[in-house]
Amino acid sequence: MTAQEKKISKLLLAFWVYTLVVIFWGAWVRISHSGDGCGDHWPLCQAEFIPDLTTKKTFIEYFHRLMTGAYGIIVVFIFFKLRNHARELVRKLNVALLILMITEALIGALLVKLSLVTINDSYMRLMFMALHQLNSFMLTGVTYLLYKSINPEFIFKPSKKLILFLVVSVSGAIAALSVTLFPSISLFQGILEDFSHDSHIFIKLRIVHPILAVTIMGGFMIWLFMKNQSRFAMEILFAMFIGIITLVTLSPVALKIAHLGIAHVLWARFLSLNWQTISKN
Repeated sequence: MTAQEKKISKLLLAFWVYTLVVIFWGAWVRISHSGDGCGDHWPLCQAEFIPDLTTKKTFIEYFHRLMTGAYGIIVVFIFFKLRNHARELVRKLNVALLILMITEALIGALLVKLSLVTINDSYMRLMFMALHQLNSFMLTGVTYLLYKSINPEFIFKPSKKLILFLVVSVSGAIAALSVTLFPSISLFQGILEDFSHDSHIFIKLRIVHPILAVTIMGGFMIWLFMKNQSRFAMEILFAMFIGIITLVTLSPVALKIAHLGIAHVLWARFLSLNWQTISKN
């Protein structure tokens, strides 16, 4: 890569990290039940540019909006910076980043305007949270791919296996929402509630994530060992271990955020498996 390409690549890597930070803070908004911290106003908070921040949930939600606002400005800057890039892949990913940023903002706005926050346990919220999770992973994925695509020596060839990873991720969003709305006082009680006919549909669905994680990610591990990617396979095993600890300890906040972060890093690792070096011969 040229010196200019290396500079852009480093900036895009930093932007990918910032994307993760914004998503983590968004998860904290859900976990802390701060989604109504600005009322049903959007993009303003409490109908003001700078609201009264003495209330904790208002501060958490408002700070998240500041972060996402800055994020949007950065995406627009990147779009105009790279819109005429020599590589077609870079141009396509650049447009995809802009579109996904807009859809992410629209989903967030609808969550607020439709009051699909805090203790709302409707099917509508379930659908929007699944969509939100999918869009978030697509956003971090495109951001990471844009960072990688600056290097002209690589090409991207997507695999259908990536869809399976997204399925596990979306099921994780449903499980996380269930745990937030219906926390268990013990692991045993939680297991009983999972199979109780009287339990809320969110509780019944949360078992889907660990089942999919064990089967699909376990399958990925076997496949990676066969491909001599033992280090990556062990990284998945570590992620599964963190997931188990999160479940056993009844999902403390720190482990929830850590689990989400590991998932996004693994997503980037899976995307990296689909890169091939261009032959120089």
